[in-house]
Amino acid sequence: MTRKDKPSPLFGQFFKPTETLQDRTTAAAKLIIDEDRTRRDELSAKLKEARLKRDEKRAAEAAAAAAPKKRASRKKSG
Repeated sequence: MTRKDKPSPLFGQFFKPTETLQDRTTAAAKLIIDEDRTRRDELSAKLKEARLKRDEKRAAEAAAAAAPKKRASRKKSG
C-alpha cells in the first residue's frame, strides 16, 4: 500500500498517513492564498462602494450646476 492510498476501514482508526514537509508547505500556502483572497475581496467591495458614492455625488453636482438651456428665439429674422 502506497502512502497516497487510503487504508481499509479496519486500520483507519490506527493508520494516519505521514505528513511530509511538502504537504505542510502546500497547506500553509493554500491558507495564505485564501486569506489574501478574502482580504482582497473585502477591500474591493469597500472601494467599489466608495466609488459608487463618489460617482453619485458627482452626478448630483453636475445636474445641479448645469446651466438651463436657452430657448430658441421665436422671432423671425428677415
